[in-house]
This record gives sequence, structure tokens and C-alpha cells, in this order.
Amino acid sequence: MRRPIRLNRELLRKAWPNLRAGCPDPRGLLKADISAQEATDIIAEIKIGGVFKTTRSNRFPQTTRLLANDGLPPRPTVLDVGASDGSSSLSTMESIRFARYYVTDRHIEAYACTTRNGAFFCDVEYNPFMYANRFVVMYNDGEKALWPMSRIVRRVFSGFDKSVRAEARRMLLMNPALLPRAGSDIRLEKYDIFEAWPLEKVDLVIAANILNRSYFPDARLCDAVRNLRGALKESGRLAVIENRPAEQSNVFRLHEGRFVVEHEVGRGSDIKTLVTSLD
Repeated sequence: MRRPIRLNRELLRKAWPNLRAGCPDPRGLLKADISAQEATDIIAEIKIGGVFKTTRSNRFPQTTRLLANDGLPPRPTVLDVGASDGSSSLSTMESIRFARYYVTDRHIEAYACTTRNGAFFCDVEYNPFMYANRFVVMYNDGEKALWPMSRIVRRVFSGFDKSVRAEARRMLLMNPALLPRAGSDIRLEKYDIFEAWPLEKVDLVIAANILNRSYFPDARLCDAVRNLRGALKESGRLAVIENRPAEQSNVFRLHEGRFVVEHEVGRGSDIKTLVTSLD
């Protein structure tokens, strides 16, 4: 990241209330009364595990319409991987009548460790990935940063004291509108696509904006697709979707252990050939 230090949008809005510049303050997730839209705006700017949790509602309407009319079982079981805060999942639920819907992400929670001057945000193993104070929001990603940002980032995060985790506050990185709906039919699960899916086989896997070469090399993408293939029932569907910025996707059907293309939106997925040629 070339510019891992951003101005805190909340500070700027004191002078310009409607300004969209800067980065939203992640400390807003600690507010009990935060709205669903405010939470989504913050989560979309979080980078954790090397991946931005970019999210918004109704990100892939064309693909959703295809899936709703795709010949799925009357009440399919759906696995939504890399779903970030579940905003897009909520939109998909409005179109597909499902028996069970798994909203999953590798990072569904984090911890805020408050210090005298600001707050560090950490994963479940207390590795800090962001820092915020009233002036700036900083990412722990200074490897390709412009000087002197790289030096500042190293100094700030090297000073993180893990002893503050004793007073850390847990945060769910999920849309507040989704949380009340969680139950037997809507499940929120921590899941890493580079591991085998541990629960029931599903009729549909949705992989939106996660299976792409800007995040992972082809060898890792193959591993992930194999795991998702293992999660599917025979004749199940895999939807691989990208927004770059226009929607582009493929819906694949599993036939005798291999994926075949059923539908394409826009120019299709960048990894279409990788998926269809997978042994």
C-alpha cells in the first residue's frame, strides 16, 4: 500500500459535514447505536489478512437474478464465502428462497485495544492491522509505502504492546442488520477458503470478489476452488463474481467432478479457464 496513512474522516467532517474524503474512523464500530450503513462504510475500508473487506449491498444484481432463475432446488442451501460484513448476502437473500444460508468470512470479528492516544485494531491472535486516533487512520501495510509513511508505520506498529489486550473490546465485523436474523436458517461462520468446508454440502457457493489474482497466485486459487468444489453437491453451482468496477461473473455447474460454464455476465470471471480446467 503506497499511502497507508489517511486523514480521519470524522475530523474533516467537523469542518465539512458532507465530505467523503479521508478514511472512516474504525472506532465507530464500538458505538452501540451505530447504523447498518455506518458499519458497512467502516468495514469496507478495513484491510485485514492482506485483503480489504470491501462491501456494499446489491453488488452483483445481474448474477443474483441469474441464480434466482437458475434451476436450483426449490429451497437451496447456500454457502457465501468471503462475504465480508454480509451486506451483499442480505441482498441475495431477498432474491433466493433458501433452506439455509451460510454467511462466512475468514475474519468475522476483531479486537480494539485502546491506548492513551488512540486505538489499535487486532485480529483474533492480537496481531494489529490498523491504528486510529482523532487525526489519522493507519494501516499496518508499509512495505510499499511512500517515504516517510513507511517509517512512521513501522514505528507506530512496533510500539504495540500486547499487554493491552487484557482490556481489549471484541467487535463483530458484521452488518448490524444481519445479526438479528442469525439463527438456524442463517448462520454466521468463520471460514477460510484455503481449508476444507467442515459442514454440510451445499447447492450453491457464492464467491464474490475473493477468487482473483490480485489477491492470490494461481496455485492458491486452485486450492481454494478445490475446497469449494468439495463443499458442493453433485450438480451444485459455483458463482465467481468480480466488480472491476463493472459486474463480471460466471456461474459454473459441477458435473462428474468438473466445473462447466452455465452463465456469464459481462466479460466473465478472470479465472474462468482455471476453474473449468481444474482436475
